[in-house]
Amino acid sequence: MSSRQKKTSAQKDKGKSSSMATSTANEPPYIEAFGHKYHHSGRIFVPFDEKEQQRMELQHKLFRHCLNGALTATRIPLNVETIVDLGSGTGLWPLEMAVRYPQAKILGIDISRIQKTTAVPPNVKFVIDNVENPWPTPPNSIDFLHIRGLAGGITDWPALFEQAYERLKPGGLLEWAEQAIQIFDFDNDLGDAELCPQFLNLWRDLSKQNNIDFSPSPNGPVWLVEVGFEAIAQRIEILPIGEWAQDEKLQTRQKLMNQISAEHFESHCGLLFTNCGWTREKFDAIAPTFFNEIHNESKKPYTTM
Repeated sequence: MSSRQKKTSAQKDKGKSSSMATSTANEPPYIEAFGHKYHHSGRIFVPFDEKEQQRMELQHKLFRHCLNGALTATRIPLNVETIVDLGSGTGLWPLEMAVRYPQAKILGIDISRIQKTTAVPPNVKFVIDNVENPWPTPPNSIDFLHIRGLAGGITDWPALFEQAYERLKPGGLLEWAEQAIQIFDFDNDLGDAELCPQFLNLWRDLSKQNNIDFSPSPNGPVWLVEVGFEAIAQRIEILPIGEWAQDEKLQTRQKLMNQISAEHFESHCGLLFTNCGWTREKFDAIAPTFFNEIHNESKKPYTTM
């Protein structure tokens, strides 16, 4: 996780349209792969079905635990006026932020209509659209921009950050967090050698074939500097997998990670593998090997965010 501060000089609008059309009920049918529902565009490699929504809520719990119960790593001024959340999913984060900042106008943008519709505070609004389209906010209008878990759904990260820079107020804040698609052994000098390299390299090769980046974080600082952001800070959290964690906090993270990996692993593989000609049977033939390697008793696997 990391927080970024926008440079304080006033920015010039580059003339991009700020309009955004909200989708209607007459949306094209979804794409199905490995039994999961994916957006009809075929460019979002993360599903939106009920099982994925359960994963999103588990992920939200995991993020909050890593933040010691907070909703952001960034210290946001109490008088913040405008907050935008990209990739809102079920809408948990905007709804909880609305309680913390009742005076702020909070906009959540997501490509799928899966947001909670009951008990939505008056200061929260959801818009259904691809976050890579122009947002319905004018330049220099956002105080705090929140981006989390968009890997697998963004085709042009630098362009996304360029729009973020244009829409943030001078001095505005950006926080971006992603979980790494890497697995390491805790006993091996914290990241010297990657576990499960055969499967993870396959994942990366298929991602390249689909022109999608599931691990954008390493390039993030470069993209942000090139756009013009300043005061870039980075924060890394360890997420244990398996049964090795001894610390109480790490054990809580481990429990959530085990549930996410065991119950929702294949949901992020379906469209990616199917597009490259893989059948479910072929995928199921290699998946057990991957999990066996992760849960090897001699290893202490972990990933990061």
